[in-house]
Amino acid sequence: MIRRNIANFFTCLRVALIPLVVWLIFTASQHTRDAAHAWALAVFLFAALTDFIDGQIARRTNTISEFGKVVDPLADRLLVIAVLVALMWRLFMPLWMGILIVSRDALMLLGAPVVGIRDPQVRERLAVHWTGKLATALLFTAICIFIFWNLYRQVNLVGLVIFCVGIFFSYLSGFIYLRRGIKLLGARLES
Repeated sequence: MIRRNIANFFTCLRVALIPLVVWLIFTASQHTRDAAHAWALAVFLFAALTDFIDGQIARRTNTISEFGKVVDPLADRLLVIAVLVALMWRLFMPLWMGILIVSRDALMLLGAPVVGIRDPQVRERLAVHWTGKLATALLFTAICIFIFWNLYRQVNLVGLVIFCVGIFFSYLSGFIYLRRGIKLLGARLES
């Protein structure tokens, strides 16, 4: 029982760190790199690292839970969306970049109940695809760059390229999930 809760603890910790990261981004200066930039980066990196930690613990201890299957990807999306909104608000990144990711995630969240995501068999068929994992890693990397190196309202070129590749894989994974969901709905209608 304790081992099962350790992976879920790190998932919940990721969600709990979101307000702190957002607050640090809002306190960071737009004109000089200050301690808030470094702290925001450190807390965001730790929160992002919990995504790896909870997955490793769950797989290595064979304690993958239904709670983790649902909340882990949701925690990732909440972290990304909250930080992107904060970065857009502070003008550390262009509005269009965040809107592309937030709108994709909103569509996925709206589609989840339609395909019956509460059903464990449906969740199994809609399991995270490697393109989604890659998109999350790329977006986490780009966000780190945006938090720490974007000053004077100028977007870091390296962060921009990584973010755009992350957007590509994010939409590719969204297309894969959409295709899987349509197949599930079609099979449900046939039966």
